[in-house]
Amino acid sequence: MPVLPTASSPLVTITVDNKEVQVPSDTNLIEALKAIGIETPHLCYHGYLPVSGNCRQCLVEVDGPRGMALTIGCYTPVRAGMKVATPASSPRVAEARKAVLEFLLVNHPLDCPICDKAGECMLQENYVMAGASNSRLSPEVGKLYHGNPEHSSTDSKGQHRGGKRVDLGPRIALDEERCIQCDRCVRFMRHVAGDEQLQLASRGGHTYITTFPNEKLNHPYDRCLSDICPVGALTDKAFRFRKRVWALSKVPTVSMDDSLGANIWVDYADGVVYRITPRCNAEVNRSWLSNAARDVVQNVHENRLLSGDIPKVAELIKETKGKIAIVLGTTCTAEEIAAFKKLADKIGNRAQLFGGSFLPVQEADGIARSGDPVANRACLEKAGINANLKESLQKAKEFELLITVSADLWDYAPKEAAVLDNIEKHIVLSPFNGNTAKKATLAIGIRHWIENSGTMINSKGLEQKLQGVPTKEAAMAENSANIAEALWELI
Repeated sequence: MPVLPTASSPLVTITVDNKEVQVPSDTNLIEALKAIGIETPHLCYHGYLPVSGNCRQCLVEVDGPRGMALTIGCYTPVRAGMKVATPASSPRVAEARKAVLEFLLVNHPLDCPICDKAGECMLQENYVMAGASNSRLSPEVGKLYHGNPEHSSTDSKGQHRGGKRVDLGPRIALDEERCIQCDRCVRFMRHVAGDEQLQLASRGGHTYITTFPNEKLNHPYDRCLSDICPVGALTDKAFRFRKRVWALSKVPTVSMDDSLGANIWVDYADGVVYRITPRCNAEVNRSWLSNAARDVVQNVHENRLLSGDIPKVAELIKETKGKIAIVLGTTCTAEEIAAFKKLADKIGNRAQLFGGSFLPVQEADGIARSGDPVANRACLEKAGINANLKESLQKAKEFELLITVSADLWDYAPKEAAVLDNIEKHIVLSPFNGNTAKKATLAIGIRHWIENSGTMINSKGLEQKLQGVPTKEAAMAENSANIAEALWELI
C-alpha cells in the first residue's frame, strides 16, 4: 500500500529538475512531487490501493549507479539526496510518457462523445498533459479491439469489435473496448471489498477483465468501481447516459445515512440531484462510499411533502394539556437538535425529548459505514437526549401528543412504531409524504438532509459540516430548525 504524506511527515531534501526541494520522506515519487505542486500522470496508481505499476504512465528519471534512468514514480520511494527529472527538464521523460500514451490509445475506441466518463477521464487528462499528438495508426490496419472472445462482434463497417455493454452484475456494466487493464477494479475487490469477484483473464494483448465463471459482480460497494475506473470501462447503471458531467454542479457535504458520516459530493443540475460520489477524507471514508449511501438519490425527489401550516401546529401544541413527546430522527443536525431543545424548554415540563431510530445498530463494515443508522447520535447524547428510542418510549401511552422530526418511524420500522399508535395526536415534520405523514394530525414538509446545511459529529468524534444542495424541493420546503424557531415564537 502507498504511504500517503501527512502534515507530520518528516521532510528530506531532493533535487527535482535541478532545484533542491523538501518533500515528504516516507512516500513514493508521485506523492512527493504532488506535495511540491508537480502532478504526475498515472492510470493504475491509486493512493488507497496496493501499487501495481502496470500502466507505466508515471515515468520519471532518477539517478542511479548508471546515471539518470527511467523509472515509474509510483513504485519508487523517496530517498534523501536523490535527483529526479520530470518533463520540465528532461525531453526523454516527455517522449517516454508520450510513447506509453500512444500505445494505450492505439486500440482504444473513440467513444468520448458518448462515454459517461468524458470530462472526468484520466486518459483524456493524460493525453493533454503528456502531449497531444496525431495517431500514427494506418487506416488500412484499423484498431484491434480486445475483450472476451465470447462478446466480440463485427460492426456494419466490417470492423472487429470487443464487448459492449457487458452486464457484469445488477449495478455495473462493462465496455471491454475501453478497458486498459489497469486492474484497479481487481485490486479494489481483493484488498478493500475483501471479496475477489473480478479477475484478469487471458494474457498479453488479449487480456480482459471478467467475473469468475457463472458468477456476477454483486457487492455492497461495487459502485466504487465506476469511481476508480480511469477510462469509463466500468459504468454505473444508475447514472449511465443520464447527464454529462460538465453540466453538473458539485456540493461537498456529509452523508447522513450512517453515523460515520462519509464525505460525499452531491452532483446536481437544474435543481435535480443526479448522483452521489465519495469525497476523499483519509480520516473518515478515504475514497469509498457504499451503494446504500448512493441510493439516496433514487427517492430524494419522490413523494415529497412540501406543505404545512405552522400556526395550526402551534395551536395544536398550545391546546394539548397532557405530555408531549418530541422525537428527533436519524438525520437531525446539531442546529436542529438545539432548536427543538429550546422549543421543549419553552413548552415546559410537559415536553420530553427523545432521539434515535427503531432500526438496529449493526456491525461496522470497516470501509465506509459504522453500522449505526442514527447519524448524529453523538450530538443527541451531547445534548442530553436519550438516543435509545426503544427504551425511551416504553411509556408511550403517557403522552397525548407526539411530534416527530425527520423520523419516518412507520415507514422504516412499522412493527416497532406500532407502540406509538395509541398517542392521540401526531405532528409530523418530514421530507416525505409517506406512511408516517399519513398517520399525522398535522404534517409539515421539511428539507431532506441533502438540502440541509448544519453540523454533525460522527462516530469517531469528528465534527463535520453539511452543505445544502439547492434542489427544486428545497426552495419550497423549510429547514426544521427554522420551523422550531417559528413555533417558539408562536407558543
